[in-house]
Amino acid sequence: MRHITPKTRAKSGANAPKTRAKSGANAPKTRAKTRAKTRANRIATALAMAIALTIASCGTPQKIPYMVNAEQIPLYQLEQYATIYEAKIMAKDVLTISVNTTVPEAGAPFNLGSSAGSMAPGQLTPTNIPGAKLQTYIVDKDGYIDYPIVGRINLLGLTRTQAQDKIKNAIHPAYITEVPIINVRFENYKVSVLGEVNNPGQYTVANEQCTILDALAMAGDLTIYGKRNNIMLIREDNTGKKQIARINLQDPNQVLDPNIYYLQQNDVLYVEPNEKRAKDANLGQSERYALSVISTLVSVTTLLVTILR
Repeated sequence: MRHITPKTRAKSGANAPKTRAKSGANAPKTRAKTRAKTRANRIATALAMAIALTIASCGTPQKIPYMVNAEQIPLYQLEQYATIYEAKIMAKDVLTISVNTTVPEAGAPFNLGSSAGSMAPGQLTPTNIPGAKLQTYIVDKDGYIDYPIVGRINLLGLTRTQAQDKIKNAIHPAYITEVPIINVRFENYKVSVLGEVNNPGQYTVANEQCTILDALAMAGDLTIYGKRNNIMLIREDNTGKKQIARINLQDPNQVLDPNIYYLQQNDVLYVEPNEKRAKDANLGQSERYALSVISTLVSVTTLLVTILR
């Protein structure tokens, strides 16, 4: 055990004032460092919150789903409204018509084409000449086409199958003895998609069947600014009369209405912008950028004042 002598106590007592004086001198520096560190942490926190706020304000909002709860539609309803859509011929449609027979010369008079004047024997129809194109027929306002040999044929309101049967009965057996194979195709089956979609434009449909969802898919889907519950469908009938309908893509019952779900040739879909997009359209690009910067600065300033107060 160490013995403390009077000399040791005297020495310790002499050093105590120096230690307290040194500690007292360092205390202001320590408190200053602590305050500076606390302030730095607050500024870092404020900046992090401001960055998070900015990212959140610029982030993509949650996409609105289509056909909400469509799986809840009873099966019997889906079966009741099930149908295979067939397009009907309308005024101003452009058609190609081919007549195929085992003897090419028999169908040649009905297969007029761009290469008809330069055909070699045994190849008297554009249907078996590479690169040859069949003549197209425009349906007039009364529904007629002028067909070779036969003359005027009314095809208005007929499906492809019905038109093929009518043409076949017109040329057999009156003009050829063999029962021909007739093929009628639409050349201008198009739909237009405008407004708040990623790729607006006019699209040609090869299989002559197009649903609302098919058209929107071809146009790259709606943007986040498009109104999914109020899409305008513009349709023209055989008399030239315009019909306008509103489509709610969030309503699953839309799939049950074939007149809405399936588009006709020359239909136009217009996707309206939402309120935010409409308001932004009134501002120029520089104005929108300035408002964004000002909004961010105000948010940062408010956070700094609140935290550092």
